[in-house]
Amino acid sequence: MKKIGLVAGASFLAGAIFFALSFGFLQRSANNEPIISPAVARAESVAPSVVPNSFVTIVRKVKPAVVKVISESIMERRSMFGDDFFDQFFNAPRRQEKRSGEGSGFFISADGYILTNNHVVKDAIKVKIFNIDKKEFTAKIIGTDPKTDLALLKINDKNDPYIDLGDSNAVEVGEWVLAIGNPFGQDLTVTSGIISAKGRQLGLATYEDFLQTDAAINMGNSGGPLINMKGEAIGINSTILTPSAGNIGIGFAIPANMAKKVVADLKSKGKVVRGWFGIQIQDITESDAKDLELATGGALVSRVEDNSPAQKAGMKRYDLIVAINGRVVKSAADLQMEIANSAPGDEISVTIFRNRDKQVLKVKVSEAPDAAREQAAVESKSMNLGMTLVKNTPALAREYDLKTPKGLVVEDVERGGAAAENGIKPGDVILAVNRTELDSVEQFKRILAGRRSGSMVLLLVNRDGDEVYVRFALPE
Repeated sequence: MKKIGLVAGASFLAGAIFFALSFGFLQRSANNEPIISPAVARAESVAPSVVPNSFVTIVRKVKPAVVKVISESIMERRSMFGDDFFDQFFNAPRRQEKRSGEGSGFFISADGYILTNNHVVKDAIKVKIFNIDKKEFTAKIIGTDPKTDLALLKINDKNDPYIDLGDSNAVEVGEWVLAIGNPFGQDLTVTSGIISAKGRQLGLATYEDFLQTDAAINMGNSGGPLINMKGEAIGINSTILTPSAGNIGIGFAIPANMAKKVVADLKSKGKVVRGWFGIQIQDITESDAKDLELATGGALVSRVEDNSPAQKAGMKRYDLIVAINGRVVKSAADLQMEIANSAPGDEISVTIFRNRDKQVLKVKVSEAPDAAREQAAVESKSMNLGMTLVKNTPALAREYDLKTPKGLVVEDVERGGAAAENGIKPGDVILAVNRTELDSVEQFKRILAGRRSGSMVLLLVNRDGDEVYVRFALPE
């Protein structure tokens, strides 16, 4: 379970609530008929029958679909003298050890797809699933999305009980919900509470729109469902706020509507494709608005990337974005979500104020560079060269202070891999292979595909502004 401050803990409020309802609000007449107090009568006039007599029926329906997720990963034991101490002085590899993590998940379809948190399976080399009957399965990671902290798994099984993803936009503060998972290793525990707030931003992930609940969530609940009174999952339990090791009734779940797009993309593409404008934005305060002579509300453009969709549409720094496709933009986070949920190729109407003049710009969305970088990283790892490559861009060159915007950037070099043995370093930019200029990782992969293991290729590398040739022996 993720945490904010320290680790999670919980207070189980359902008993207290039912105690209050039973003894504080309800009285019984001589013939044992309940007499409703004025307070309850007023509440029922606003929202009748919101308090269920029992959660048993819902729990019986959804509990079989909740699973325990156990992941195994390999961690390098680091020297107290620094990362390179043993390499430099003893020429010995650092020791590795296995680590295991535990969380929850739930079936979202009968054919074995399971939704959980990314942090439950992060860096996993093996993932085991245990269903309600304690039957064990090995799960395949279909894809992960660190930007929302979601992951999609699959087991080879059929006719699995599953939970439908509900409409989290329709959820209202005050609704009853159930949190189901495996806290502290205790199998399939159910807690109850209400939706305490919506639209929470915690700064833990790139895209956030958390549902807040007081249903008890603890370590091990991560990835489990947050269930509404229809038996639908309207959230995926993810993190808590606590100053101690115990739950204090402030838990957070990723909304189901956000998960729906992630699941669809991971199923069809193995990655999440998001729209991109090429702008940096921030919320605008009253003092900022006064200084810039702008209205309050919306998102202020602080930077426009060169050759980006926004620049091509005529957007400029200090533009105030107040609506997108006619929908009001309340904040920078609101705009970020709207752009991310759009599809590459979409043309979007963006309403802005520039020097108090209202304008509407047409922005043709492109794919977020992050998605392209993630896919390039996957492709480069599949080449078995011991390095992670991404296509260079002007924005990437600025980010890493590179001397060229061309070629492929070496983002990471695996210790003991082929790249390290051939002298390749992080920050190198590979411009060409065997005199062929490189424009993509996929092109590099194609060129090497016809080469024999152990053969030599010649790389042209830009290193700190100097262009050097590197003879690269392909791994056996």
